[in-house]
Amino acid sequence: MRPSAAAWSFLIVVALPVLLSAVYNILATERFSAHASFVVRSASSGQSGGDMLDTITGSVSSGSTKSDSYIVRRFIESADLVRLVDENFGLEKLFGPDRADLVQRLQPWARFEDKIDYWNRRTFSTYDNTSGILTLEIQAYSATDARDVADFVMSEISSLVNRLSHQARETSYAYALQDLQEAENELRNAQQRLKHFRVANNIANPDSSAERDDLLIYELNKQIAEEKVALDVLQQNVAKPGPNAEVLRKRIDALTRRRDALREEIGSQDGGTAITAEVMSDFDELRLSVEIAKTRYVSMLDAMESARRDAEHQQRYLAIFSRPYAADQAEYPRRIINVVLTLIASILLWAIGRFIIQMIRDHRQ
Repeated sequence: MRPSAAAWSFLIVVALPVLLSAVYNILATERFSAHASFVVRSASSGQSGGDMLDTITGSVSSGSTKSDSYIVRRFIESADLVRLVDENFGLEKLFGPDRADLVQRLQPWARFEDKIDYWNRRTFSTYDNTSGILTLEIQAYSATDARDVADFVMSEISSLVNRLSHQARETSYAYALQDLQEAENELRNAQQRLKHFRVANNIANPDSSAERDDLLIYELNKQIAEEKVALDVLQQNVAKPGPNAEVLRKRIDALTRRRDALREEIGSQDGGTAITAEVMSDFDELRLSVEIAKTRYVSMLDAMESARRDAEHQQRYLAIFSRPYAADQAEYPRRIINVVLTLIASILLWAIGRFIIQMIRDHRQ
């Protein structure tokens, strides 16, 4: 009895692929896996008051840095990491013809882009949005190779996180430092202008100088008044005052000239030059600029301290709670699963083909 077309198609589409899959999975080179679990955290997470589970797992609410975790995942797949692994281990030595079968090996003529694709087939990472946990899996054809490569990758990830932390701190700190330096220069320049003004006008403090001038005018007016009183008394009591009255008049004239000259000097009488008034105005303006510069400098000092605290909170670190180890048993290939999946796919393909053929036959009839 000859086999029907359906039987032949079943043998070709289903039986043969399953048989080939079973043979290959028996002969395929075993792959060992090294796993690691870790979380990227920030220093500010210590202030969140989370419980021990949050601290261990790196819960997002306890300071896990989601964006940095995604950066780490991209780094695991990046050409930079592939180049580092290739330089330190040699991808041909890890995955070349001497270590793997014909199907799984990295071909000797592989380009660097091919190496990146092969690396991403032997490296897997996942990120849990709830806990913030990153998991890493490195596959190799020996347990020690998988562990050593995984340790190296974890070391590079730690270096990357440290660089991110340093960059975040420097960025947060740099702007505040620049503002502080500008405020310091502004204060120094304002103080220098005030110093040059004092030297140019030969005064230590215009306020003190003005007070002294006012006090001197007051004393001169007081002496003029006393001398005038003495002259009036002398003229009323003596018919011919004589030389004493002349002396008093000359003294009154001298005091009056001195007072008027001082008033003209400070610009406070009869359209004087107003030199001291201008000096006082310029001094007040310079002194105000110094005070403003001091206020800004103090404010920048506070901002600098705040930026320093923020920079400390920007610090990242890698919390590793499951380190890679050399497995005793190979994890791949998963022979039974692979054969079963091949069987299911083949049966589905065969059934779909038979269904299409039957529909075509029915349509022709």
